[in-house]
Amino acid sequence: MSRNIYKLRGLHLNQLIELSQIGDKEALGIILEKFEPMVKSIVSKYYGTWVEFEDFLQIGFVGLIQAVYNFREDANTKFSSFAYMNISSEVKSFVTYLNRNKHKVLTDAISIEKTDDDFSENADYYFEDVDSEKEDFLMEYFFSKSMDELQEEEKELVKLWMSGYTYQEISDISNVNTKKVDNTLQKIKKILEGKKSEYEQIKDIFGGSI
Repeated sequence: MSRNIYKLRGLHLNQLIELSQIGDKEALGIILEKFEPMVKSIVSKYYGTWVEFEDFLQIGFVGLIQAVYNFREDANTKFSSFAYMNISSEVKSFVTYLNRNKHKVLTDAISIEKTDDDFSENADYYFEDVDSEKEDFLMEYFFSKSMDELQEEEKELVKLWMSGYTYQEISDISNVNTKKVDNTLQKIKKILEGKKSEYEQIKDIFGGSI
């Protein structure tokens, strides 16, 4: 155990949260370790045999990380209550996602590789080095969450782009100008960038840090 970890373990929870919110990964790791039993307890209520328990566990930690980053000490609520609510909400969202996609091949939704010259980066760029089925599973969940932040018309534009249509073809099919297409793809790019940090933290956790 490093000297820094030893010192961090002596801090109050709210101090660990403050450090985590400014980017201290070791402080965040201690919080995740402390609340792992809560995550497992909540996840066990929703776990279904059609998905591996570890996949559910990853989603539970997504909710916990979001609780750490969004918690405010002056909000007149205990962190444990706030964390429980966030973890439960994230797991419920995951169950909804599974029900919505249970007949769908999981790897298909992330095939976002063909682009227009004006927008050469694809979704895989924001989730690099994805090697395993579990990471692909988590990546698709984050992508689905990103798509949920778009309006219905925007979702259709992204789906057309994912299917390989050019900006002009999308414009003709959807009766919108190419600037609208470009703005929509830039929007999903920005959302994905925001999700990348959470995704990488979960990868680190299940890579052996807990």
